[in-house]
Formats: sequence, C-alpha cells, structure tokens
Amino acid sequence: MSTKLADAVAYLKTDDSELKKGLDDGKAKVNGWGSAIQGALMGAGMAGFNALAGAAQSAVGYMGDAVGAASDLGETVSKTGVLFGDSSGSVLAWSENAATAFGQSQQQALDAASTFATFGKAAGLAGDDLVNFSTDFVGLSADLASFNNTTPDQAIQAIGAALRGESEPLRQFGVLLDDASMRQKALELGIISTTKEALTPQQKVLAAQALIYEQTSAAQGDFARTSGGLANQQRILDAQMSNLQTTVGEALLPAMLALTSGLNSLVQTVLPPLT
Repeated sequence: MSTKLADAVAYLKTDDSELKKGLDDGKAKVNGWGSAIQGALMGAGMAGFNALAGAAQSAVGYMGDAVGAASDLGETVSKTGVLFGDSSGSVLAWSENAATAFGQSQQQALDAASTFATFGKAAGLAGDDLVNFSTDFVGLSADLASFNNTTPDQAIQAIGAALRGESEPLRQFGVLLDDASMRQKALELGIISTTKEALTPQQKVLAAQALIYEQTSAAQGDFARTSGGLANQQRILDAQMSNLQTTVGEALLPAMLALTSGLNSLVQTVLPPLT
C-alpha cells in the first residue's frame, strides 16, 4: 500500500518523537566520533611536539657538551706544548690514534701523557726520552686496565701515585714497590753507588719506572691482544664517540667564541652606567 506525501507530513507533525530520538542518537554518535578523532589528533600532535622538543633539547645539550669538549682539548693541547716543547708535535700525532690503540680519547690520552710528563721532567728527562716515558705509561695504563678489568683512569692514577712515592694504589695491579727494591733497582741503573744512599725524588721516579715495567710484564700488550673482545671494543667505541663530539665542538667553537665575546662587550657597555 502506498503512502501519500500529505499523510506522511501529517504524521510527522503529530508524532515525531521517534524521528527526534533517532536524530539525537545519531548526533550523539557523530559528536562522540568527532571528540575521539580530535583527541587522537591532539594526542598525536602533543606527542610529536614533545618528541620534537625533546630532540631539540638533546641537540642543544649535545652541542653545548661538544663545545666544552673542544675547549678542553684546546687547553690540553696548549699544556702539551708547554710540557713537551719541541717534541709536542710527536705527542699530538700519537694521540690521534689513541682511541683504537688504547681505548682512550685524544683528550684522555693527552691528559694522561701530560700527567706523566710532569714526573718525567722532574726526573730530568727531556726530548724523546720524555715523550717515551709519558706515552709508554699511557699505553701501560690501557694494558693494566684491560688485564685487570678496571679502567684506564684507575691505572693512570695508580701509576701516578707510585711515581709520587705512594706504593699502595699500584698493589691492585700486582706491583710491589718497597724501599729496599727501589734502592736495589737504582743501584742497577747506576744512579746511586750504594744501597745505603737515600733516594732523591728524581731517583725514585726512575727506579719506580723500571720496577713497574718489570712487574707488569704479563699485562703488557693485553689491550692489543684482547682488543676484539666486548670490553675493549666498548672502550674503543666510547673513545671514538668522544673524539667525534670534540670534532663537532671544534666546528661550533668559533661561533660560540664570537657570541661570548659579543656578550662580554655588551655587558661592559651596559654595566658602567648602572654602577
């Protein structure tokens, strides 16, 4: 049976409750979908914004650290020049391969070499003798760390303590330095004529050097022997990443220096009227 348009209109005018209910239900669903979609988009947008902000913050932090690392290396290179004089070029060239040779960054290697150089100079060494004294101890520290599963910094500090006359820190690496052994070694080296003589600080450095190498023969070369292992590969990777960060910092350093200099000039211009 067909329904006339006029009858349908009349029906809607008298009883439109079902139609309104259906429209209201549909509107509620559409609004719900819209809210859900809007929420999802806002959530994704905020997540994306937060990720972008986090990445930007990390990048700024990395660049700041990189500039600091480059500045530190510049200071260490300057110190190297003072300590080694005309031989500093060979030390700098040596340090460029420290990451793969010793698992130490260029900064770490130069710092360690400079530390040992102060003792070598006190013992009267200069030129190639001073270079070898310093760089060989850096290599030994890497071997001791590898052999004893410690860190190069620990080995460097222990060797430095021994050269200052403190024997205890180096005991953990199997090195025993007592006064009688030191005097006997000094006699063998020809730097004293009898073991009854007291050793000067300079003579103690040379005697300690000889005894340290004698008592660490098993560890010497261990870093190279085990460089393919995870521990030393991690040291090499860390050193290379440090070198990379320093390289990035060196590229940024001129801009940062110009900015800092400009700010200093601005402050000097503004402050006098305020004081």
